[in-house]
Amino acid sequence: MAEDIRNALTRNLNELLKVKGIKAVDLADTAGVSKSAVSHWLAGDNSPNIEVLAKICLAYDVRLSEMLNEKIKVSLGDKELLKKYHSLDDYGKEAVSSILDIEYKRCNFENSIIDHLTIELPMPDLPASAGTGTWLEDGYNTPVTVRRTKEAERANVVIRVSGDSMEPMFSDSDCVLVRIQPDVEPGEIGIFIVDNEGYIKKKGSHELISVNPEYDNIPISEYTECRCFGKVLGKAEIIE
Repeated sequence: MAEDIRNALTRNLNELLKVKGIKAVDLADTAGVSKSAVSHWLAGDNSPNIEVLAKICLAYDVRLSEMLNEKIKVSLGDKELLKKYHSLDDYGKEAVSSILDIEYKRCNFENSIIDHLTIELPMPDLPASAGTGTWLEDGYNTPVTVRRTKEAERANVVIRVSGDSMEPMFSDSDCVLVRIQPDVEPGEIGIFIVDNEGYIKKKGSHELISVNPEYDNIPISEYTECRCFGKVLGKAEIIE
């Protein structure tokens, strides 16, 4: 029993210094003992007598029962925070509560990361080509989980890139977020179906442009069957 009380007192004295922001030498001056004696208290080698402990409690506004209790439900640090909180006016309490809510959500965010940070979108099994054409619309769609962004929230589908004609913007095996729409503006990147094959290209006036200068553009004439599948909003970060 005595050992339990000593352990509790050692723990609470160390916490007292941390909560109040005081040093061992300050505690020694308050208690009227040597710094060496305080060092032994903090190490658990021995403990102050009841008179000295009462003096410490009075000086630092701590109850004697709290210092001796090994099963304190609320720590001294928590009590100090509560004391400060209750001393605030209504405006101060409201401000603290708002910050507390924000920090609580931040600290507990990982527990619901899938719900809050990801979104599920379909992805065709066949890619859109950034080189030679690849069939796009005849494949099955597989649902994939991507990191939630503003672009991902606007997208309808994820499409995998095949080839390197759009480097450095998009590389082979990149996955892009696509919003399905009938056309894009000149200079924007889109997914295009040309003669039944899917491409990721930049729209020109009469051609589909390859960003990589090593690749030719695809000319579009009145005889070319070309339609826009959708607008490329950016890269998708796939969550495995």
